[in-house]
Amino acid sequence: LDGIPLDNSSTGGTGNPMNFLNPQDIESIDVLKDASATAIYGARGANGVILITTKKGKAGSSNLTLSSSVGISNIARPIPLFSADEFRKQVVALGGTLDDQKASTDWQKEISRTAITQDHNIAFSGGAEKLTFYGSVGVQNQEGVIKGSSLKRYTGRFNASQKFLEDRLSLDVNLTATQTVTNRPALDGVIGAALSANPTYPAYDANGEPARYQAFTNPLITLKLQKDITTINRVVASVSPSYKFNKDLVYKLNIGIDNASSNRDPQSLASAIPQQDGRLESTYNTNRNILVENYIT
Repeated sequence: LDGIPLDNSSTGGTGNPMNFLNPQDIESIDVLKDASATAIYGARGANGVILITTKKGKAGSSNLTLSSSVGISNIARPIPLFSADEFRKQVVALGGTLDDQKASTDWQKEISRTAITQDHNIAFSGGAEKLTFYGSVGVQNQEGVIKGSSLKRYTGRFNASQKFLEDRLSLDVNLTATQTVTNRPALDGVIGAALSANPTYPAYDANGEPARYQAFTNPLITLKLQKDITTINRVVASVSPSYKFNKDLVYKLNIGIDNASSNRDPQSLASAIPQQDGRLESTYNTNRNILVENYIT
């Protein structure tokens, strides 16, 4: 990212180390595949290298950009299951004992939702002959199609480039600061319970609350009792001075840091039906990489 190698470890277990980057800040993405192109990265470049370049200001123009979008998501292809009426027929046809609670529940529909994603960004850029700059702030709030799942991301970015000594000396500064908050319910247990639940059982009781049963655990109850919230703060920054001796000889020094910290908070809330003891945990992790390199081109 702008000359800073990123650590692929997913601090906090988010599964995607690129979650911190706002797509609105990306200017270009290049893929290096040849051995000669990836040789400078050593073993890390064995499977190729992806170069991400972010947007920068341009001399002679000032811009203020506002962007906002709203999207919706649904389950594309629910798994085909028996309806309540088909379930009743099949149980009887197979000689089973029908436990019929007179309802008609689509449990996949009950645990899912039409999810809304909101993305709002503001960016400013500009500069003169010797100085250019770019800054942005972004907020994304993405709901998952499973109830209770979500991703919230807050990003701030600033970079500047200054030239000195008749353009021989250049100084580039980059700073990205991000906070992501993810809420991941116990998807394995919820989805499995929804696929196997008796469709003749009602999802809610007379008070409009998720119904509680001794025969099985209502997956809506699991969604209320099990939570997994992870907050990750990440800062990627660099300072890169360079000096041009002549048109064919340039010395560059690159100093950068990639620092991430996370707090993961799994929660199991106490319950009588289904019987479950309450349990709260908190795990804190940090990951820091410092880069210092210099080269002549």
